[in-house]
Amino acid sequence: MNNNLISVIIPVYNVSKYLRQCLDSVINQTYKNLEIILVNDGSTDDSLKICEEYKLIDNRIVLISKENGGLASARNTGIKAVTSEYLLFIDSDDWMALDAIEDVFPYINNVDLVCFSFIKEYPDNQVVRKFGLNGKYDAEFLQRRITGPIKEELSDPSHLETLVTAWGKIYKTAIIKNNNIIAKNLSEIGSWEDGLFTWEYLNCSKSVYILDKPFYNYRKFNPTSITSNYKKGFLNKTNFLFDLILANLKSNNKNDAFYEAFNNRICLSIIGLGLNETYNKTSFCIKLKNLKEILNSQHHKDAFSKLKLKYFPFHWKLFFLFAKYKMPLPLLFMLLAIKKIIKK
Repeated sequence: MNNNLISVIIPVYNVSKYLRQCLDSVINQTYKNLEIILVNDGSTDDSLKICEEYKLIDNRIVLISKENGGLASARNTGIKAVTSEYLLFIDSDDWMALDAIEDVFPYINNVDLVCFSFIKEYPDNQVVRKFGLNGKYDAEFLQRRITGPIKEELSDPSHLETLVTAWGKIYKTAIIKNNNIIAKNLSEIGSWEDGLFTWEYLNCSKSVYILDKPFYNYRKFNPTSITSNYKKGFLNKTNFLFDLILANLKSNNKNDAFYEAFNNRICLSIIGLGLNETYNKTSFCIKLKNLKEILNSQHHKDAFSKLKLKYFPFHWKLFFLFAKYKMPLPLLFMLLAIKKIIKK
């Protein structure tokens, strides 16, 4: 077994209900040479108490407490504390297979990043997320994939973020620190903090290994998750995110495939932006007005003018047809139906 020290960064915020399962899955890894960095991000429940309890029973744990600053801030704090050559992130309401690090780590020997698949954990069932990719690839190949889908990749929009997550990956610490790669806060960009971090990391990398085996369990039923609540000002933050991505594409001389992928990402963002409005505790008419504003924003107008509908299955083709031709009423009804399906 390779004996390199590996740092596991776990941001912790008000997850006392789930934290023990996460920590047990880390301290009981079959790969033992770990530096386990817990960043308590100003928790107000029993999370800190649980962290302190585990620190007493496992001397590999480094516990850092800070004022609440959000997930990105906690991850950045963890990165600063890393003393190893390699690191990975785990969200504190998730958990890993006990042999995850031992089985995945050898693949990083000749690449700059290793990605491994995951299982979506719902209250009543599990869904294995398959990448449909396995083996060694150029970093730019993965970078384009996380920028957005093109052509046949549009056939299943639910796979948009499958490869984007910051967790489910082993990184080289030197690449992060030498290039000053930091996670951006959701208060600035609204969403895709994982995507932007991974995109910038890949921009400084040469090759990746994609392992299409699920070693990570992603909890989809935490009601306190940041993905479960209405986000005020989401459109403005999303437009700022798109400005950042576009600036990155231009400054790094990316090819036409990247711009096509980026335009398609903008179009698919109507799902998240629209669903956010369904959580808005306001009238139906205000929801409709806000949805119309999204469709008329400059980024979305430009992107939808180029969107090709032929690759979508019928139900998504109908959804994006309403969006492309600025029909907020039927689009809102479809979004409300999607919300009901998600909640089941």
